[in-house]
Amino acid sequence: MAPAQQQYLYTQPNDLWAWLSIAGVDMRLDDQNSSTGQNVLATATAVEGATSVSIAALPWPLLKGTNLQFEGGGMSAVVPVVLTGTASTGATSLSVAALEGDVAAQATARDSGVNVAMAQNLIRACCYGTDKVNRYCMGRYNPEDLITSWSANEWATIWAAWWLCSRVLRSIPQAVKAAWEGKGGALDELKMVMSSQMQVPGIGTRSAGWPFIDNVTVNPAYYNHKIRLQQTMSDPQNTQFGTYVDWSDALGYDWGWW
Repeated sequence: MAPAQQQYLYTQPNDLWAWLSIAGVDMRLDDQNSSTGQNVLATATAVEGATSVSIAALPWPLLKGTNLQFEGGGMSAVVPVVLTGTASTGATSLSVAALEGDVAAQATARDSGVNVAMAQNLIRACCYGTDKVNRYCMGRYNPEDLITSWSANEWATIWAAWWLCSRVLRSIPQAVKAAWEGKGGALDELKMVMSSQMQVPGIGTRSAGWPFIDNVTVNPAYYNHKIRLQQTMSDPQNTQFGTYVDWSDALGYDWGWW
């Protein structure tokens, strides 16, 4: 059973669409019958040049750019229809590019492209991409800040694309490989973020990245950790690095060591 979806997703399905394009996101038509294969039924005649088609309520969504081939209903030829806007589940009309011919009432088209199976894969890919970024960044950054970062969006999108391509059993495109594991790619940058060699632009870390006005004392009485923070003389802001507090200083008296 898959874990619950993250509260914050650093990438979204439309980010994958924007990067991989329709050809990169659509399932293969022979993908083990995983496609929904939903039928789209025209409920009224749409004449040539029309930019909308009335249909029976959709059982599944259709994304912008979907290509449908309407036939039947007494039509003498197949009429291609391209969606110019996303149609949600239950929609009863489609926004389309100007029709090249009449689409008759009772004509049907079969959705063989974007489908529920693929939509689920897109969400899963986004979850994996987000989780991958968290592995490297959450030690230093809060998720509610990372979700506002274009860098986090880019890293998560690249890994999501990697996973999606492997899921549909396609060879991973060279451009995706280079973006993830190439020199200076997403993986290199994430490793630098984790090791504090790089900051995520535009957002702050969970706490200060380094002490600013901390004062320390060296006490040879301690076998280990001889360098200790003098709390009463230092910046009170917490840092992301562990410090060993000189409690004698913090409590206002000195134990002495002679």
